[in-house]
Amino acid sequence: MASLWLRAITPRGRKIYLVTATGLFLLSISLLIIRSLSGKLPIRHLEFNEGFYQSQYSESSYLQYSRKDWEEKINKDSQRGLVWLVQISDIHLHMGAVEEVQHFQEFVDDAITIIKPAAVLVTGDLTNSKTYGVKLAQLPQEWSIYQRSVKDRLALNNSTLWLDIAGNHDNFDEVKQAHFKAHAVQVDFGKSRTAKATVIRSIHGQNITLLPLDASLKPGIRAYNFLGYLPDEEFKDLLNAAQEARTKGNIVLFYGHYPTSTIVSSKDLRKLLAMGSAYLCGHLHTGFGFIDPMWTRHPNGLMEVELADWFHNHSIFRYRIMSVDNGQVTWLDITHPSWPVVIVSSVGRYPKGQASIRYIVRLLVFTNEEISAVSVRVDDNLGHWIACKHKYGPLYTATVDVQTDSWEPHAKEDDFVKNLQVLVGNSSGSKTLLRIGMEGAGFLRPQPSYFGSLILSIKLHDVFLVIYVTGVGTCCLLLLLGKYQVRCDTVIPKRMVGASSSLGNNHTVFVLLLTFLLYPSIGPWYIGHLAKDHFGAVFMWGIFIDSSMLPGELTYPDAFFLWITLQMPIFIVIFIKKMLSFDSTRHRCGRWLTGCMMVIIGFQLPSIFAWLVLDSILLNGPIRLLLTIIAISLWKRVQ
Repeated sequence: MASLWLRAITPRGRKIYLVTATGLFLLSISLLIIRSLSGKLPIRHLEFNEGFYQSQYSESSYLQYSRKDWEEKINKDSQRGLVWLVQISDIHLHMGAVEEVQHFQEFVDDAITIIKPAAVLVTGDLTNSKTYGVKLAQLPQEWSIYQRSVKDRLALNNSTLWLDIAGNHDNFDEVKQAHFKAHAVQVDFGKSRTAKATVIRSIHGQNITLLPLDASLKPGIRAYNFLGYLPDEEFKDLLNAAQEARTKGNIVLFYGHYPTSTIVSSKDLRKLLAMGSAYLCGHLHTGFGFIDPMWTRHPNGLMEVELADWFHNHSIFRYRIMSVDNGQVTWLDITHPSWPVVIVSSVGRYPKGQASIRYIVRLLVFTNEEISAVSVRVDDNLGHWIACKHKYGPLYTATVDVQTDSWEPHAKEDDFVKNLQVLVGNSSGSKTLLRIGMEGAGFLRPQPSYFGSLILSIKLHDVFLVIYVTGVGTCCLLLLLGKYQVRCDTVIPKRMVGASSSLGNNHTVFVLLLTFLLYPSIGPWYIGHLAKDHFGAVFMWGIFIDSSMLPGELTYPDAFFLWITLQMPIFIVIFIKKMLSFDSTRHRCGRWLTGCMMVIIGFQLPSIFAWLVLDSILLNGPIRLLLTIIAISLWKRVQ
């Protein structure tokens, strides 16, 4: 049969067949040889199998290591690279907040002294920079408070590395960031006008490179900076710094004020940030506490973690401790003051002889009293208290042996930590019991909320644009269908078709409605001073200030808010008023409709007065004034 088949195919087909068959034969022989030799090769990572260890090792052995070797290995692991950092964000220091300022100063004096982090990362919004709630400008008094709270206190502790970066509040009405440069601690800027990288040296482990991402507007304007902007030149500088750090074998951590979902960039910023272990940010205030915790892991591996504001609800003061243990990043968000604080920086899992598993736990313990002892156990049913060994600073290690008849042999480190209890004894005689699975620890990341992950994953400026264009486009399409008498009775109710036709046939009303809907996307919103004495103009498709231009994406949040609070409700009220003119019972709803119109107009008055009286363009007073005049004219003309 084989000879007949070979005769049937072409000569070229025979060659292909013979080459393929020969290659498969050689591959099979190679795999057999490798498999036969694999039993003689040393294997570094072995899966736990109780029967295997019963046949190969005695109860007193720990794999191929003796007890002495294990002790030496534990001591060696304890000396490997471990760095802990502190992050605080959105401090918003302002005049009149005496209690909040006092708490922040206590935090700098006490918590930082106790924790002794390698660096303190302050991710923006150092001051509030607001007067009357709407006028945005830098206030020297607030910056003086920040300087007294940080610079003067850090002078007593030179070992603290304080790295602050500007947020959108720190950049209101600023051209050259004069206030930030004069009062901030980290003011070493390069050619790209962004802070330089900071390298934390580690004797026994990898160095850590902290890279700041400064997306604040340059120049800073009085409004339209809810979103950040990263120019291509600064993107390139950040990329080069990250590549240089990776080439040296350093662990890279990025930090900045704006989450990636609120940064406008022509490049793939998340791909760049994925070169680091994590990106720490603030700005969104965890949805003012409604979306907490707010962090996510993007598809490209980037771990993005947003931190709540320091003065949350003026009663909760939050900060973050983050540990980097040989490349493993863990964190814990803490309310100040709260002692003791325990972070599980890492857990090593090693099979031990017969029916037993050994865990090596590394703990960071911080407290405001002298620690007398630290003990751990794996819950009430799996063992007695085990004393931890103090290595250096806040680092304690414990060796926990767990019998597999009471514990799942293949249980992961996360499951172990969930059942871990830590008992911290102080010199005063007091003891504090922490159930890590309940209170949480850095090793156990809280499950991110669905909305938090969504907000950090999407591009907010694209969402704002889609909603705005869809809304305005739908209204314009409805007007055009009525104007040109397009038959669509099967899709749109007859009463709506009649109202649309009536509005379209009235030339003045039709033009006013189109102007009301389309002007924000075409004409200027504001022409005047945008920053200090710098003159400029704001359009939805771009912001011009002096000789520079900022991208139009920065105005999309304001366009969305303008649509939701003014354009959409006015169009609905006008349309309903026209629909009621065809109804004999319109007198029943006339008062309600008039009341709705008055409420909508009244909602615009604070924005208009803020611009006319305080010269604030935060709420788009100029364009709201123009659209409000058109809305009143439409109300009078539509009967």
